[in-house]
Amino acid sequence: MQVPNLQILREQGELTRLLILLEVMRNQPHVTQREISDALGITIQAVCKHFSSMMDEGLLEAGVGRANYRLTAKAYQRLRSYLKNLEACVATVKTSLKTGSIIPAIAEAPVKAGEKVKLVMKAGVLCASPVDDPVLDASGTALDDACVGEEVRVTDLQGKVMVNPGRILFVRLPSANEGGSRAVDIAKVRRLMESFKPDRIGVIGVVGRAVLNKIGRGPDFEFGVTRAATIAASRGLCVMVLGVGRVITRLIEEIDLESAKHETRIIYEVYDVSNSNNHYSGPSGS
Repeated sequence: MQVPNLQILREQGELTRLLILLEVMRNQPHVTQREISDALGITIQAVCKHFSSMMDEGLLEAGVGRANYRLTAKAYQRLRSYLKNLEACVATVKTSLKTGSIIPAIAEAPVKAGEKVKLVMKAGVLCASPVDDPVLDASGTALDDACVGEEVRVTDLQGKVMVNPGRILFVRLPSANEGGSRAVDIAKVRRLMESFKPDRIGVIGVVGRAVLNKIGRGPDFEFGVTRAATIAASRGLCVMVLGVGRVITRLIEEIDLESAKHETRIIYEVYDVSNSNNHYSGPSGS
């Protein structure tokens, strides 16, 4: 969406000039600089300065002294340009506000524009399907025709999408100087995967990547892991994250901060797989 040129709003001087021109237009020809100063709440010196520059530009015609000012044809053209940009800005903001009440979802069944749809979170993805049930946790109105698997825009949102909280399993690995992947009980990691059944796996660093290589499994994400894991868990997914000790400690601190910031409850557990059995649940899961 193209944003209009709004220099008039970015520069205080341009906005003041617009207001002065509007005051002159409303009261011409019998208007004084003092009256404009009082009307706009700015000093007479500032008004005088603007009047002088606008007269030099040919925007104002002056009578006797500091009275009887009129707008020139050039001033009317400038006002029209100002107002056109302001109208474009307002239209852009209105469109953005309207768009803000529209969310996309994946159609689980064929949807027709105008149909009421229920909204549910499945595998971390918001899904929509037609429904006649008047009592729903979350619903809306489809704006598009959509086939199964296609995106559909939904508006008139009502209720709240219910999401069962997901979990994060942090797998703490020894650093390369501590033996790295060679010092990891790979069988233990496999058992963790089988029991935890992660929907997504994240990895940080070379050691974590090497461990996954030995298991024959690639990561789902390895950059922006804190945010990715937090978002996935908040959408009901179970996430497994592998990294060396100090990195996992930092991630746990970041997860706790994200939980406090967004007032969410992210449940996590930490396992050490370096030939020991240390395990604990984090404070968010207590």
